[in-house]
Amino acid sequence: MSIKKLLFSFFLICFMAAAQQQTENFSLDIEYLKYLPKDYQADGDKKWPLLVFLHGAGERGTDIEKIKVHGPPMLIEQGKDFPFIVVSPQAKKYGWEPMLLREMIRNLMETEAVDPDRVYLTGLSMGGYGTWRLAAENPGMFAAIVPICGGGNPEDVWKLRHMPTWVFHGAKDGIVPLSASESMVKPLQKINDQVKFTVYPETYHDSWIQAYNDPKLYEWLLQQKRFQFTPITVPANDLVSYEGDYRAEDAALGEKVSFTVKDGQLQFSFNDRSMPLYPFEQDKFYLSPKAQLEFHFIKDENGKVTQVDVYQDRIRSLKKLETE
Repeated sequence: MSIKKLLFSFFLICFMAAAQQQTENFSLDIEYLKYLPKDYQADGDKKWPLLVFLHGAGERGTDIEKIKVHGPPMLIEQGKDFPFIVVSPQAKKYGWEPMLLREMIRNLMETEAVDPDRVYLTGLSMGGYGTWRLAAENPGMFAAIVPICGGGNPEDVWKLRHMPTWVFHGAKDGIVPLSASESMVKPLQKINDQVKFTVYPETYHDSWIQAYNDPKLYEWLLQQKRFQFTPITVPANDLVSYEGDYRAEDAALGEKVSFTVKDGQLQFSFNDRSMPLYPFEQDKFYLSPKAQLEFHFIKDENGKVTQVDVYQDRIRSLKKLETE
């Protein structure tokens, strides 16, 4: 196990009034423990999965050794071998800062032999909250998440609709109640069939002990890869049902959009611009593999399309306009 300190520097260079201005340096830093698997070679052809662990509130500060008391860092200290690069950062005072963690992970992906399709995130208590938040703000970065005895904002779970998620909690937890995980899991299960929820009926706040000692957790993680859109074929006759004009109900999004079928492909038109859409499920389409923009067509009980939900920075519902 090694200890590494990563310094992120942001430079502000001023070009005007040079005689009265000077260059200054604003820095953010984060310290973390890093574990490299056996046979790891940074310059080799093999790419390794990366597991990022976020500790709880009790391990905050500037003593990096405190992180070794729980979770993967403790197991590594006890001699356990992991098939991951394991990175365990330390929060200095308050909660976790998603921006700082995101830049740390990006730097690791550039400097270590990291498989970008197998970056995993886990954390306990305060780190469980951090896991939910960081993943919701960066859903395209992670292949799977494991929040333990944490919680978050249920209104953000739609951003994790493609994220394999395994949640752990103790039923007798008196510090972070079970309801904190339940409030996240229940709405996520409605839109994501890759959600596992393990509740230990006789366990208090330290549910991470059982969770991180379960070899099935790591086996499950290694099976997960970052979500990628995979196009399927939808018969042209079915595509016709999506055709029509749609309009958002709120005034700010009052512009009309249209969907048409051209050469066997659904087209999205807005402001005199037309773009092809690609189906990845029967009633769900994406614009581009690199764009987090989806169109989910909603049908009534008779199979008639009534609206399309657009997923981007938030969910926007567009109602289908009746044709005369």
